Amino acid sequence: MTFKQFVTELAREDVTLSAADLREMTARFGRKVLQMGHLEQDGSMLVPVECIVEAARSLGSRMLTEAVESINNEQMVSVLQSGEALVERVIEARERKLREMIQDFQEEPDITKSNGQWKQIEKEVFGVEYHD
Repeated sequence: MTFKQFVTELAREDVTLSAADLREMTARFGRKVLQMGHLEQDGSMLVPVECIVEAARSLGSRMLTEAVESINNEQMVSVLQSGEALVERVIEARERKLREMIQDFQEEPDITKSNGQWKQIEKEVFGVEYHD
């Protein structure tokens, strides 16, 4: 991947996990994989880029490399634990993001700003934007 491609991917809000990849990861790591993002009607999942980046940073280089191997290949159990750790860290990052969004919403005195914040919370929780 080139630098430009990588930066372009980082700039996206969500990354798509295909339906096939989602089924495979769920079979290997359990149903908790479904907490990483928003399920789409076609069976794919949108996972927030910022949560993936936060999870990757929290694992460290060696464990992240093992997690990548675990996700891409069917490796031995110790490597599978690294993949599972990455899944769990993405879930934790997503939950933390949502808690922060809710706290900001609750503390916002400006009704116009709080309405916008609520729309962002809806999008984060339900994966769609609702219009009045």
